[in-house]
Amino acid sequence: MNTTFSATAGARASTVPGYLWLNSKTWDLTFISLSAVLVLLPFAAYEFFLYLLGFESIRGTLGVAVPDILDFSRNTVNGLIALLIGGPHMYATFTRTFLDGEFRKHHIPFLLGSLLLPVCVVSLGIVNFQLLITFFFFWASVHILHQIAYILDCYNSKNPKGISIQARVLDYVVVFSSLLPLGVWRMVNNDFKIGQIQLLFPEFMMIENNPTIGWGMFLVVAMIFGVSLTLWVWKAYREYMRGELHAPKALLMGLTIVVAFFIPAYHELDVAFQGFNTWHSFQYLGLTLYINRLRQQKQGISTPLIRNMSLAGRGWRFYAFNVGCAVGAVCMIAILLLNKEMLGFSFDQCYYIVVLSFLLMHYYHDHLLFTQIDAMKA
Repeated sequence: MNTTFSATAGARASTVPGYLWLNSKTWDLTFISLSAVLVLLPFAAYEFFLYLLGFESIRGTLGVAVPDILDFSRNTVNGLIALLIGGPHMYATFTRTFLDGEFRKHHIPFLLGSLLLPVCVVSLGIVNFQLLITFFFFWASVHILHQIAYILDCYNSKNPKGISIQARVLDYVVVFSSLLPLGVWRMVNNDFKIGQIQLLFPEFMMIENNPTIGWGMFLVVAMIFGVSLTLWVWKAYREYMRGELHAPKALLMGLTIVVAFFIPAYHELDVAFQGFNTWHSFQYLGLTLYINRLRQQKQGISTPLIRNMSLAGRGWRFYAFNVGCAVGAVCMIAILLLNKEMLGFSFDQCYYIVVLSFLLMHYYHDHLLFTQIDAMKA
């Protein structure tokens, strides 16, 4: 290949036109891509608590066993993330759905349907808690990657040359399959737990019971990921050499693939999920506030509460409102914990019954909201 042409193509690819960013270079890098560094926070917090509580003197003073220390560290991380970012991000959804007069006017059956989810959560939380956690974990995994797919679609809409169906499908396959190789490996080896809860997985698919099926599942998902990743890297390289690489989108995809692939490798899957959830939630808060501001600028928001917190310079009100909702959920959890002996609930049941009642509605609403690509257009 001509070296002069290669250098020219590389120079063109390194200059990203302003219209290719969702909002601006600074905003996109802050809220969408480089915020991937937040993935490390729950891991660091968890290891810090283990280190702190692992001292023999402190352990003796507290009178707790090692499993209790592990649970305390895990639950503390879950609680902090839920209060400061995970909880606020799911309540932010309702500023575009339940709390928005225009949305309620046009989606009454949809919203009524979502009210069935808390009923299902409470029922399963009492009758079959293991099934509830299994269902939640898999829907959560899909939801996080669905948000990435939505952002990719928003980036695609910024590309004046458009994108082929084949390229779009390749993007989806590599993103959604990136979580599978190590995740499926742990499943087929009966090593897939959230805290002390073993997630449900068919026994006949486990390697110890049926090596052919277990190994076959792992090899299939590994092959799908390996092939799609190779094709995507080759496509990105060719676009780079032609000076056509959509750099903001490629950066997000690259970071997502790396994070999603390695997340299931961590021994404590609950903490690992919180790492991914922290990045996801930070992205979501930025996206939702920006979309609400665009709504206000384009047609106005009729609901005063949402309009007042969506104006430029009032992002702190938006965040404070959603943290306040999270505090309300913490109070509900506390009420259950104070009565858990009478109810016969474990700590995890008290926590997840409250959190999942709202979280699954958030997932449900986003399956609709993530089809609205125009919402991100100024």
